[in-house]
Parts: sequence; C-alpha cells; structure tokens
Amino acid sequence: MHHRAGVTFRLSRPVPHHVGWAVVWPIISGYGKNCSGDAEKDVTMSESLIIFCREWAVTVALTGYLAPAYQHPVMPVHGLAQLTRMLQAYPRMPVLLGLRPHEHVVDLYRLRPLLAGRAVLFVGRCFYWTDYNLPEWLALERYGFCTWDAMQDPFSRRMELRRFSRLCVDVKDEGDDRGGRPAIPHMTETQVLERANRWLYRELSATGLTGYEVRVLSLMTEGRNGNLPSRTRSLHKNNGLYKLGMTKRLTDLFRGVKVRAALQSGLSQQTEDSSPETGDIIPLRQEVRR
Repeated sequence: MHHRAGVTFRLSRPVPHHVGWAVVWPIISGYGKNCSGDAEKDVTMSESLIIFCREWAVTVALTGYLAPAYQHPVMPVHGLAQLTRMLQAYPRMPVLLGLRPHEHVVDLYRLRPLLAGRAVLFVGRCFYWTDYNLPEWLALERYGFCTWDAMQDPFSRRMELRRFSRLCVDVKDEGDDRGGRPAIPHMTETQVLERANRWLYRELSATGLTGYEVRVLSLMTEGRNGNLPSRTRSLHKNNGLYKLGMTKRLTDLFRGVKVRAALQSGLSQQTEDSSPETGDIIPLRQEVRR
C-alpha cells in the first residue's frame, strides 16, 4: 500500500487489538489533503448514506473518507441499537455495512425487515462464497460488495460508487413496499444458523457442483474424510472450491462453505450517547495484521 508516514488522526480511545491498523490505516490515510477531492470529483451521490461498521474506528474513518462524494451529510452510527433506530427512521436510505455476512448471520437476520428494499453495500477485507450468497437468503434485493483494497484505490472507489449509485436509484424508483413484508418468526441463534446452512447446502448444487464435490466439501468442512482416497478427496475439494470462486486454502474451506457458531461476532449495543468523540491523538505509523 502506498501511503504517507507520520499521519496523525484524533481518536477517543485506542483501536481494539482485533481491528488492527492494517484495516484502519488505508482508510484513515484518505484524510490527507490529496486524497479526498480528486478521487470523488466526478462522482457525486445525491442520496445520504448510513455508515455502520463492526469497529467504531472504521466507521469514523469511512465517514471522512466517503463524505466528499455525497451532497448531503453521511450518517455514521455506532452500535446495533443506534443502527436499528436509524434504519427505522430512514426506511429507504442506502446503508454501508462494514462487516462480512458470514460472521453476523443472526444480527443480519434480525435486521432483515429493516434492510429489505434498500441498497446495501458490504465492505470488508475479503469475502467468501458464503458472504456473496447470504444476502439472497436474507431476502435482500439490492446489495453489493467492496473490499478495502478497492475502497482505497481512487479508480476502483469511483467505479464502486457508480455501481452503488445505480442500486440506490433502483431502490428509489421502486417505492415503499414495507407494508407487504411478512414478519420474521423468532428463532434462536442455533436455529438461524441451521436454516442458513440448509439453504447454503442447496445452493452448492445450484452453483454447478457435482454430487461428489458437494459431498466432499460438506464432509471436509466438518473435519471428516468420508473414507475416500486422499487423491480423490483432494480433487473434488479443489474443483468444488474453484467453482465457488475460492482457492484451496484451508481458510476458504472453513469460512466459505457453511456458517459457524464459532465465527459469529455479536455487534456492539453501544448507544448514540456513548458514540466516540475526538480525544487523544494517536499516530498512525504502523500496521498490525488482523
């Protein structure tokens, strides 16, 4: 990444260790004098935008990073409670969610009535097959994905904003149909994950995987081999992951085929009154991998 050293940013408290400057640094560096105007000068968004990220520091950074592209002030929120209130107050406003769906299945399921019918942009370091398919299970119709690398590159960012603006126009033209949406039945976390995994399992075949590939991926994601020869198992695993748009890395197999309770990260319930304010100055001189 190409950034200037020695940039300082005013934060109210240290960035949590699980966030890592590797995530925050490319975004906050956009506060530099040469990073805001030129990148978005030919992309102007008429709608406002709700911004919510898993980490409050990234929410603050993205707010400053994207604000120049919008005619109206963007609306950062900190905490699930405030996000819920904002989604209720602005039922058609586009929303940027700085999280990966496979890590927040239950929270997104609870928010489904408030997210349906609006444009949603997921932003994260990388995404897996589960991430790309869960929004359809959540009944979202207008959604997109953007990586941190694309967000920090001026050209890629312009392209992503243009695509997202088209989603926003489509939503605006459709009108408000919230009254026709069915209520979501109450389910426990285990039930939500089980239902999501049953849907994902059916999607494996719909994606074009053979029966052997579906079987092998399903077994291996549970740590089993099904008494298959190692060479046969490896062949079907690699072919299946390739068809899903992933590599043969263990991480892709672990995160990209099914959702897991062990990977779920609950969103903070932080209220609006306790949202971060500027405080101590922290130098951004290092990157720590998440």
